[in-house]
Amino acid sequence: MQGLPAFFASCAVFAAAAHLTSAAAATPNPATTPPSFAKDNTGNAIDGQVVAQPARPKRQIVAIIPDRTTGRDWGLRYLRESVEDFNRTSPDAVFSVGDLVQGYSRDHEHVRGERQTFLDIVGTLEMPFYPTPGNHDLVSGKRDASDRSFAEQYRAMFGPLYYAVELELASFVILNTEDGDGRIEPGFSDAQLAWLDTTLARLETRERPIIILFHRPLWDHKPTRWDERVQPLLVKHGVDYVIAGHYHALCALPPRDGIPYLLLGTCGGANDQHPLAGHLQHTTYLVIEENGTIDPYHQVAGCTLPVDWVTKSDQDAAYGLKSARNAVTIRGAVEDPLGKPVEGEIECTLRNPIDREVEFAFYKTRAPEPWRVTDRITEGGKEVDIERVWTSRTPIDTFNASTTDLNSPFQLELPTEVIRLAPNETRSVRIPVSAAAQVEPRSPAPFDVVATFVDGKSRRVPIVLRQRVPIARTIALGNSLEAATSYPVCVWNWTEYDTGEPSARLRFARTDASALSLRIDATDQRLSPDAKPGSTKSRLDDPLGDGVRVTLGEGAEGREYLVTFDAATNAPVVETLAADGKRLGKTDLVSATFLNTPTGWSLTLDLSAAALPEGIRLEDLTLNVGVADNDETYHTQWRWLAPRNAPARLRANAPSTGS
Repeated sequence: MQGLPAFFASCAVFAAAAHLTSAAAATPNPATTPPSFAKDNTGNAIDGQVVAQPARPKRQIVAIIPDRTTGRDWGLRYLRESVEDFNRTSPDAVFSVGDLVQGYSRDHEHVRGERQTFLDIVGTLEMPFYPTPGNHDLVSGKRDASDRSFAEQYRAMFGPLYYAVELELASFVILNTEDGDGRIEPGFSDAQLAWLDTTLARLETRERPIIILFHRPLWDHKPTRWDERVQPLLVKHGVDYVIAGHYHALCALPPRDGIPYLLLGTCGGANDQHPLAGHLQHTTYLVIEENGTIDPYHQVAGCTLPVDWVTKSDQDAAYGLKSARNAVTIRGAVEDPLGKPVEGEIECTLRNPIDREVEFAFYKTRAPEPWRVTDRITEGGKEVDIERVWTSRTPIDTFNASTTDLNSPFQLELPTEVIRLAPNETRSVRIPVSAAAQVEPRSPAPFDVVATFVDGKSRRVPIVLRQRVPIARTIALGNSLEAATSYPVCVWNWTEYDTGEPSARLRFARTDASALSLRIDATDQRLSPDAKPGSTKSRLDDPLGDGVRVTLGEGAEGREYLVTFDAATNAPVVETLAADGKRLGKTDLVSATFLNTPTGWSLTLDLSAAALPEGIRLEDLTLNVGVADNDETYHTQWRWLAPRNAPARLRANAPSTGS
């Protein structure tokens, strides 16, 4: 692909003369990226311009198929998928580096069938294909180097054992590495090298890059005497690239006399090591520019996809499951195992909101792995599931260790059966939960519900619906904040927008100076003040800065304190809200003390008895605390002490573990 600087260097920019300054109307600077668009008199680019791109320099793109042996049928899918890739990426020609079939047989008809299968697949290419012979294509199973019958069969079905191809912008020379002294064994015969010398001399006059393709890397074969017999010819005639295969391991070698050497891996051949050891199913592309530069790159086999790989109806089903929050509903909660073991259960209700059957399965949340993409293809007249060799790292990239406790102390007895639901069908299951006694409060136990449906191409599509076990928090009041138990705020409903910072910690105390004291210790990259206060609802739903929400009591008598930070001073600003969210104005019933720390910030709130909901004793009070971390970004997520539908309770005699 042409680079952006070169792309824009040839751009012509047009705009209405009335809108252009003399400087803006000047010829665009070809060295700038992005281009020097016409600008108005304030120096800003004018909207609505027309950019005309002249014809770019010519280029040719050539694809190469690596080894396919050990030729078993499972390897054919990589070849088929690569042919589909080529027909979508449209290279000018496709070459190979040999070992097209398994061969090495005494049965000519069997090998003929292997060759025909290969030809049937590459026969669907929409561009020319130029084969290269390898040892598996030519060697007899009799182990007789004088037996040329398989080489003759190759010549009859594929073409010459060595030849040259002249493309518009490059010349390719295909050599036979099984030509040792005229026998079917490793090496180059004198006759072939004489032909190479003459051919290179003629191709040199074309003044186009010359690329050499062959199978075995004979520069590692002592009897070939590469440095004495071959390399001088390549240097003499200005060969630009040497590409081979055979080792089944992708590798870029150091140049020899300035000539780059490249070994290719496999495209359906046998591998036994990790892709980073060069063992992968791939194809190789050469981008040849008109100025003679050659830029190779590799593509994992089968990475291109048809335009209808995902259809609207199938995507609607996926979104229907992901966005339908009532596809999985959890009722109930388990006690916090603080200072004592607990046993309990939750009820999980499943509902199928889409137009086809859905399978629901339960899994313990584990360390994430890349998605394994399963596709369904037709092979040998049958539909079979295959696993695409490429993967998406999405589960790893989005995993947030700060909000998902993989070492949760909670033990879940998740259903082992797969639950199949017809459209609009509902089923509930009960999940026993237990935990040993803990010395400090922990985050909720995660688990995954995977809802799988079959799409229009008969593929199984998994939708992961992440869940948390609700905890019925009972808050231990300390005699001082320093001695009080430290509770984490948590992400009860998963979101990909949550930050990766550890959760804030909360401490609660009842002192002589206050009816209730609360301290929030937040690990935070930066304190973000509320630079543009908006409506109360918007500040509660998606605040523009860091914030704290403290809800006290329930129903009409409940109230909420909203704490934001002043943009000029960073000082906390406290507002009192009624249960319906209406502002009751600033309050003097709460004192707020703010402190910046080396790792974040700390906020202490002291509530007098008058600040509590009327008629409710402190010992019977329900409450919840939310902490929002903005970090100067658009999206802000709240983390809460307890689930929104199950607020925490205060108990004067609740166990206190200290810190």
